[in-house]
Amino acid sequence: MIYAKQMGWRVLVMTTAKSLDQAWPRDHVDDVFAVPDLFDEKVVKNVVSYLARSRRIDRIVPMGDFEVDVACMLREHLRLPGMGETTMHYFRDKLAMRMKAQEDGIPVPDFVHILNYDELNAYLNRVPGPWILKPRMEAASFGIKKINHPQELWDKLNELGDKQSGYLLEKFTPGDVYHVDSVVSESEVVFASASKYGKPMLALNTDGGVYTTRTIKRGTAEEKALQKLNKEVIKSLGLVRGVTHIEYIKSEADGKFYFLEAGARVGAARIPDVIYRATDICLWHEWARLDLAGKDLAKYDLPGQGEPYKLPKVRKDYAGVIVTLAQQEHPDMSAYNDPEVVWVQKKKYHAGLVVQSNDAKRVEELLEQYAQRFARDFMAHVPLKANV
Repeated sequence: MIYAKQMGWRVLVMTTAKSLDQAWPRDHVDDVFAVPDLFDEKVVKNVVSYLARSRRIDRIVPMGDFEVDVACMLREHLRLPGMGETTMHYFRDKLAMRMKAQEDGIPVPDFVHILNYDELNAYLNRVPGPWILKPRMEAASFGIKKINHPQELWDKLNELGDKQSGYLLEKFTPGDVYHVDSVVSESEVVFASASKYGKPMLALNTDGGVYTTRTIKRGTAEEKALQKLNKEVIKSLGLVRGVTHIEYIKSEADGKFYFLEAGARVGAARIPDVIYRATDICLWHEWARLDLAGKDLAKYDLPGQGEPYKLPKVRKDYAGVIVTLAQQEHPDMSAYNDPEVVWVQKKKYHAGLVVQSNDAKRVEELLEQYAQRFARDFMAHVPLKANV
């Protein structure tokens, strides 16, 4: 929002009524509008159409995963440029993205749609447990449940009733989880940063703990493999321009990378901070530049309009983040004073920081040390939410 305003655009924010008092950057926002329910398609469509009578709307940008659906619907209704509802399903619907990737030869964990019981029984007989039951349209690891026995699955499906078809069942694949965060311009990946989680988000959401992620060393075999696979996934899913946050797992069983989830948005959990500290690339800024650089906007005579997108110079350092829910309202972080610490969390009942170095090993070592100390000094034993 701030960067779009600095570029000379008029910024309108739509949110829910209960979020009106949030810390919106009011000095960089021209108007804030509220609706009772941001996901009531009919109401949102009517409100935005009414606003468009007196305000020219050129672009619609979602701030998070759940808003992607709404933004795509509005673009289709107002006939605005940007990702539409067809492509959106490949970045929101966990079943659609898996099917499309699999069709294009991209490795994914073995899965089945919860729909036809004969097919489901055949899958259970063919693929040994445990399995993961996943909602198709939730964000990150919300709503995901590990299933250990077939009866446990049938009990859960009975609870879901008519909602069953909104789920898929996937083979549980133990391994390390990675993410690649990219900038895409005219269907080409012009920037991508590969990172590795400490404790996977699924485990954090179910068990709690200390969250970490860090950029992995460039030029290694795993970094090259991730970069190659990431380009294949983005090509398969069909994103033309924007930013992506895509997750992969390296299977303990065979050492191969498998595609897990894709989002056409900036990653959460302080991932943009890690990438910025390591590369000087702010994914939020680049998303704004991509969205606001279309030829159809050249008529406004603002800097950069109608010109081809050009990625800024990339610095090649390394960074990582560590965050946990804390027992203390205002955790004392003063003992974490290594020179590599470049940002400290300022949020009630949270402890967190970002470290930066030109040495990937140093970042890894610091996060491992801090994870042990955070567990002792701060950690509250409740599940950590994915949108820290």
